[in-house]
Amino acid sequence: MGGLLAFRVGNFDNTAEREQFRFLCEKLKAHYENSNDFCVFAGNYNIGCELDALFIKKDAIIAIEFKNYGGTIVATENGEWKCDGQIIKGGSRKTVLQQARINHSIVKKELKALGVNSKNIKDVPTLVIFNQPIKLENLLCATTKSWLHITDNEHFIEKLDDITCPHTDFDPLGIVNLAELLNLNSFYLAEFSNANYDKPTTSPEQLSVFEDIKIYEGHSHNSIKQKEISQDDKQEHIDLQEGDVVNEQEIQTEESAALKGFVKQILSSVLKLSDAVVTVWEGISLQSKLAKYGITIHNKYLVKVESTGIGTHCSKLSKFINHEVKAINPDVICWQDGDTIDELQKNTERSKIVYDKMDHSATDNGSVKFHKSKTIIPHWLDLALFNNLGAIYSPEYKKFEYNLDTDSEDIKVYLGTYFPRSYAESFCIFDDLFKSRQYLEVLKQQPEINILDFGCGTGGELIGLVVALSKHLTDYKTTNIIAIDGNRKALTTLKELVELSSSNVRHNISLSCVERTIQNKNDLQISNVPECHFILNSKMACELISRRIIEGNCYYKIVESLSKLLAEDGLIYMLDVTTKDEHSNLFYPQLMTQGLNRFVSCHKDYATLLPLACNNWRDCREACFMQQTFNVSHSRKSGDESRVCYRIICKKDTKDIFIPDNTLLKGYSHIIHPQKYKQNEESSLCPKSYEGTKVIDSYNIIT
Repeated sequence: MGGLLAFRVGNFDNTAEREQFRFLCEKLKAHYENSNDFCVFAGNYNIGCELDALFIKKDAIIAIEFKNYGGTIVATENGEWKCDGQIIKGGSRKTVLQQARINHSIVKKELKALGVNSKNIKDVPTLVIFNQPIKLENLLCATTKSWLHITDNEHFIEKLDDITCPHTDFDPLGIVNLAELLNLNSFYLAEFSNANYDKPTTSPEQLSVFEDIKIYEGHSHNSIKQKEISQDDKQEHIDLQEGDVVNEQEIQTEESAALKGFVKQILSSVLKLSDAVVTVWEGISLQSKLAKYGITIHNKYLVKVESTGIGTHCSKLSKFINHEVKAINPDVICWQDGDTIDELQKNTERSKIVYDKMDHSATDNGSVKFHKSKTIIPHWLDLALFNNLGAIYSPEYKKFEYNLDTDSEDIKVYLGTYFPRSYAESFCIFDDLFKSRQYLEVLKQQPEINILDFGCGTGGELIGLVVALSKHLTDYKTTNIIAIDGNRKALTTLKELVELSSSNVRHNISLSCVERTIQNKNDLQISNVPECHFILNSKMACELISRRIIEGNCYYKIVESLSKLLAEDGLIYMLDVTTKDEHSNLFYPQLMTQGLNRFVSCHKDYATLLPLACNNWRDCREACFMQQTFNVSHSRKSGDESRVCYRIICKKDTKDIFIPDNTLLKGYSHIIHPQKYKQNEESSLCPKSYEGTKVIDSYNIIT
């Protein structure tokens, strides 16, 4: 017996990688065709890091990186690798060696987390394969050479045969079981595979390649042990369908509902399950009841999922939700989710310390009610991003310091990594604001809703606003959107997203895209635009500041221009990152605070709606550091965080709709940095409001 099992988890982004993968598959197929050895080759595989390929054979598991270079390669221990003097890219602005070290560490850690026998992953080498012939000048130290290998397409097979790990020893069934553990079954490539286990594999249409190989009579007893949950395993857990737990009431909060919705979305997207029963319990309340079973609860929530045969998908789900998933029986799985109980207790203690130290009384229910900060991407939007538009989740990718430089690959990474965060920030903020019944009544009177997004990019904050409007403004309306940006590719992507969203929101959307690059302050002036009910400007000012395109306080100048387009009952949403500007040595939140406080001080018809503190002290000249944290979940990441600063500006009469008689303004201490507040830092409070008798979140307008 022998041969190759080939898999490709996703298609490669560029032609060179696709061609190289096919070429290497053909080489492996020919090499192993008449061999007694057996191997697995998985292309474009994510195991906590993006690998071009993962190779498994009897005596090694090898992480593989493709490089589309050829010529004289100089591989150095420190600094960039070069090909005929040209720098070889390592991804995410890393050198090739840095990239390899990170992948080397992550692959080993993830394999261990999946339960692979430690002796088989004592060594996990990395192989860099150049697509074109090379002449190698290897200046790496002996230690690095022991795990990092370099070759080209033509010498690929020789190098694979040379690489061996003394402690790694897989039999054929062990290789198959590992491939199954890695959830490769559904990505099988029949045209590149020729493996058999003394019998041919099934056709792709009836694919069960692992089961077909594993039922080989000589090894079937081992397969049964691998598939079934042993009695010993069952004793480590608890049957969550029986006993004390079944009578525990499922927790019903906005956060638990979001978690439940996220789980159902993952089950639908990843496992194609629509009928699974999901239950969310409060972990703290179960601690004592589960202690007698030897179960320790570490997290805020305990999640149970019931569906026929779901017990076989634990490892696959673990990769998507970043938690250990356990099978209670073949049809029931569970895991713990949410903040750790230790952290929850610490936060409670910290809050109490802050109250005591500052001599403030808490709000009526005994704790501060913070603004909405967590959400999940709607299922239709998740499909639009990751299925229709090919979005890629890659938090290690290079940072987008200037979005006009982005290419097609950058756009895909932005859509998968940063778009969901922008969506969550906008959706959470407007979802809170639209809970004001008075303001919602004002919007209902409008025949149409006009939105301007200045510096829209791919439109994360725009889609977040549209979804929030659709949720609260249930009457059918026409929403006119003017989207302005200097990146043509981003505008094209936005058009596709708006088209995909048209059947999932209640409103008729009319989109007009304008391509404009900001080169000086005159480009901030916008004409031929109707009065707008919502004006968005997100993460654009920081780019203009860092590139010194706009002199003076950029936030002031942008809002001064945009305010001329604001309807009487409209809102200006300005949001930015919280990093430091290297020119002024101030953080962007400080620059925003200075600029927008000066704007409302100089323009008496305008007011700050959020944060509340900046309305109360509109002539303030403090450069406060304000930061808000948002959390978004989608099919590629659970609980992805973003930290931003933002301001909502409006006309004074509109402010009075939200805050009649200036309630929530005077007599309160205002939290402007929730994370610092939970860590008992006085800088978390507006310095003008220390003497307030109660502590409130300055970004939560709905009590």
